[in-house]
Amino acid sequence: MSRTSRMIDRRLAKALVILQAGMIPVSALIAWVLKDSTAALSAALGAFICWLASCYFSWQSFRAAGARASKQVLSNMYRGLMGKFAIVIVGFILILNTVKPLSAVALFCGFILVQAMSWVAPFWVSRQQKRV
Repeated sequence: MSRTSRMIDRRLAKALVILQAGMIPVSALIAWVLKDSTAALSAALGAFICWLASCYFSWQSFRAAGARASKQVLSNMYRGLMGKFAIVIVGFILILNTVKPLSAVALFCGFILVQAMSWVAPFWVSRQQKRV
């Protein structure tokens, strides 16, 4: 893999993490406007779970790069995917069992809103690259 494509991959991961982090307060604000403060907290917690899992996956996946490290990259991606899955499952279990009062609908909507940024980030990064 050339240096250029390696940087593009890392830029996309960084853009995704930044975009998802920005959506945490947005999801809370939307839930607060539509319902109440319980929904806002629930949406923020759901968004935070998704963001934390995405951060772990990005960090784990992009620790090694290059053609010589292809087996290591694949191994890191599997490790990152398993960690991301574990963070999401444990996060939901902890929040559903400990946070009272909780709006489950807002929790899952916050999670889905932040997860949807995975579709937006590639378009945002490609737009940024066209400007440069």
